[in-house]
Amino acid sequence: MAARGTKLLFKLMTQGLPKANLAQHQKTFARTAAGLAGFDNSKNMDNILNSETMMKMDQYSKYAPAPISIKNLLEHGQNSTSLNSFLFMRKEIPTRLANMIMEIKLLPQDLLKQRECAEILNDYIISFRDMLVFEHAKGSVGDLDRFTEILNMIRRRHLDTVPMMAQAVRKLNAADGVTETIQYFLDRLYINRISIHMLISHYNALLGESKNLVGMVGTIDPKCDVLSVCKGAYEAASGICDAEYFEHPLLKATAMDTSDKNLTTQEKVTSTLVPSHLHQILFEIFKNSMRATCENAERKNLTELPYIRCRIFKTQDDITIKISDIGGGIKRESVEKVFNYMYSTAPKVDVPGGGSYGAGLSADTLPMHGLGYGLPLSRLYARYFRGDIKISSVDGYGTDVYVYMQRVSHMAQENLPVYNANSSAKLQNVATQVPDWTDIQRMS
Repeated sequence: MAARGTKLLFKLMTQGLPKANLAQHQKTFARTAAGLAGFDNSKNMDNILNSETMMKMDQYSKYAPAPISIKNLLEHGQNSTSLNSFLFMRKEIPTRLANMIMEIKLLPQDLLKQRECAEILNDYIISFRDMLVFEHAKGSVGDLDRFTEILNMIRRRHLDTVPMMAQAVRKLNAADGVTETIQYFLDRLYINRISIHMLISHYNALLGESKNLVGMVGTIDPKCDVLSVCKGAYEAASGICDAEYFEHPLLKATAMDTSDKNLTTQEKVTSTLVPSHLHQILFEIFKNSMRATCENAERKNLTELPYIRCRIFKTQDDITIKISDIGGGIKRESVEKVFNYMYSTAPKVDVPGGGSYGAGLSADTLPMHGLGYGLPLSRLYARYFRGDIKISSVDGYGTDVYVYMQRVSHMAQENLPVYNANSSAKLQNVATQVPDWTDIQRMS
């Protein structure tokens, strides 16, 4: 990298950070640059990180991402045009990319030096540079066609971000999951990825159409049948379970709209949701429940697998999905760890080179369990639109998983990471205080 470009990049990395730590930042920068240059020498880093790109990166990283709600996405799909989408996304996507690039550069040295991490950073920089082409574009037909092409290239480029980062983190050999700093970063990296893919998928699904044949508006279903999505996720998980254990537990699922006083219709729960996100969440939970049920039945020599129970409730404010299994439960000391990246109650598996070969998280090459990021990612999909996942377990018996989703679409607003002094401080924080009994979460 040219000397001038190196100095400018270091300046961008250290802006707004404590001067007392500049020496440490300088070392971190050197490792980052070395990693980027080392993993693929065929790429010209001077072209990727020229002075204009770095100055724009500094500019866009100072913008705060603009969170949008499911209601916004729905109304936009019904009333807006491709040109309006273009005008919004040509600034919003590079803003989200630049915010995340700045955070990746602050990662701990043990993670920064991993080849996969350096490649992810490189991909983010290339995607940011690709978006700059449209900064002053007017939105002509040619601009829109090229913009759509670039968006799809960006989406494909980042398909393997999760399995690649999982490989980088796995090399840290964290038996009980990652440190608090890396957990904080990974949550932000993955929810940033979810948000960018959401915008691109919604844009592609619309492309001038306000509604498709099945009533979807882009990626939004205004009348999403929650029980139907639940059954679809169960069927998908059943196929994987059959391949692993040659059988799968049956499902007993019910739904109730507590706000509907009509007894003939209250068993149908619908809401304005993103079906693909809900499917991803339930798919991971069903996989875990099936594995636990099958293995517990084998340990106890049961002749028949206990069924999995799913109850769906709709209230004035929320949709709650409770999934219960009789799979032996989780030890109390381990319940808090199940949302830690790289922690798994199943035997860990290794996935060389990311494992999905460009197919992302839906790849058939990824195993049923043992990667340690299924539940953490599912919780992020829930939290992305202000929902959540909670777990309650009885060791020796079974586990209840609660999925919470916003019922009201304007309340389901994106939960986005913002690069600022607070996030920088957390990413560089190394806790030295010994936890005591009052800090239950850290002691568990």
